[in-house]
Amino acid sequence: MTTSLSSGVLIGFLWILGMPQWISAGNVLAVYPHFGFSHFKVVMPILNELANRGHDITVISYVKNPQAHGFPNYEELLISAPGEDQSSTTINLVPLTENTPTRSLFVLIREYIALHDEGQETCEHLFASGHIEKVLERHQIKPYDLLLTEYFNSDCQLALAKLLELPIIGLSTCALMPYYYDRIDLPDTPAFIQSEFVGFAGQLKWHERLLNFMQAKLLKFLYKYHSNAADNELIRKYLGVEIDVEQVARTQTAFIFGNQHYSLMGSRPQSLQFVEIGGVHITKQAEMELPENVTNFLIQSSEGVIFISWGSMVRASSIDEDKLKAILEVLQNQPLRVIWKWEADEAPKTDSSKFLFIKWAPQLAVLCHPKVKLFWSHGGLLGTTESVHCGKPMLVTPIYGDQFLNAFSVQNRGMGLKLDYEDITIANLRKAFTELRKESYIQRSLQISKIFNQRQNTPLELAIWSVEHVIQNGLVSAELLQSPGIELNGFIYHSLDSIALILIPIVFLIIILSYFCRRYPATLAKKKLGKKPKRS
Repeated sequence: MTTSLSSGVLIGFLWILGMPQWISAGNVLAVYPHFGFSHFKVVMPILNELANRGHDITVISYVKNPQAHGFPNYEELLISAPGEDQSSTTINLVPLTENTPTRSLFVLIREYIALHDEGQETCEHLFASGHIEKVLERHQIKPYDLLLTEYFNSDCQLALAKLLELPIIGLSTCALMPYYYDRIDLPDTPAFIQSEFVGFAGQLKWHERLLNFMQAKLLKFLYKYHSNAADNELIRKYLGVEIDVEQVARTQTAFIFGNQHYSLMGSRPQSLQFVEIGGVHITKQAEMELPENVTNFLIQSSEGVIFISWGSMVRASSIDEDKLKAILEVLQNQPLRVIWKWEADEAPKTDSSKFLFIKWAPQLAVLCHPKVKLFWSHGGLLGTTESVHCGKPMLVTPIYGDQFLNAFSVQNRGMGLKLDYEDITIANLRKAFTELRKESYIQRSLQISKIFNQRQNTPLELAIWSVEHVIQNGLVSAELLQSPGIELNGFIYHSLDSIALILIPIVFLIIILSYFCRRYPATLAKKKLGKKPKRS
């Protein structure tokens, strides 16, 4: 009995010693009020690693973390919404027919309104869950050190940061929304930095720059005076306090994590508060998790394989019949075999042994297999990032949201092609597959993959360092990182006052000179006319 007790104490002591940074462990509050599994998949490895390093983690989310059961210091407070299943990885599937290929101002506003409505709905469920009150009570007993949350389509959760006086780390799972740039004084020059809502090929033409400029300014205005106003109203309704979430975000945000990397998205001006962690969800273990039937199919594919997957939010089986026939005909008559993620119970009818239809695929493991030669995707950022990591050329058919930007990023970098859904025909598919098998696309994909993976620190290491820096330094870290530019209005920020002070005297001088230049010739002429001729 004594020996058993001593062994237990020794094991417990060694476990404590083995926990990294156990003594300085923090108490992290993570709030992710969005129901998309693909969104939560980005933050999941960060939360898991923080728990592994000994930090206490409390997570409010729609999505259950399948890897959290091994951590006694990881607690989940799940939000229940009518009709939603927190264990599902394919909730809220989008039919392929609901695509918006034309990036007009009308379409962008419509997408913003859909995001706003979705954000307000998730906020309603968050406040109705009772978890906010629970967190407020727990903070009195054991204070939280940090609010880790998603910056996407609502900010109602920032009320917790204000009430608990917490620094904020926001995470953008897609390209950063235009209305979040100003929070950290991150330049978003519309002449060459494309917004999350658009997507154009190469250098922007004048009409593309105009659309990029107009939508950025309009969406910033709408988000501040429509979405943030609605967030403030919800906070007033449920918590009975007056809070300006935009002001909270500007003054208490320490970092924004961006799920992107310059090798794909391009080089651009940066802020100390913006941290690129593109590929943070990618692990070596996930690269090797292949089912037996998929492994056998890959091994038996002498020429190689095309992998088709439209992610967790797009239903491939909703494709139009005529387009499906065109795809099958082209794929049957080219040398590569095909693995196709197909959600429906009934797969397309084909006699060819070239096809393997599967309801779910370990996407990263399939993409990184040497037999996979091409990835046909909808342009979701996670799949696109995984393809960049594995160095595979891409054919991208964007359906909604940031997928258009991602598709053009792939094309602009020379590692793939964009093919709109309505352009799927036999002729276009043959042309695309022939083009993408050229050596130039293969080599370019490998070059970009090398740069993407060759970093001083891994994305996860960078994220963890940033989180622990904020835990240790609190709101001071946010204060010191902030740019003075966030407090300036647009007139002063762009030095329009200085330009005005320079131009006003110049303009005034020009007016005076113009006046005298007009008056002087007239006076001279009068003098000449009034003189009498001299006698000889």
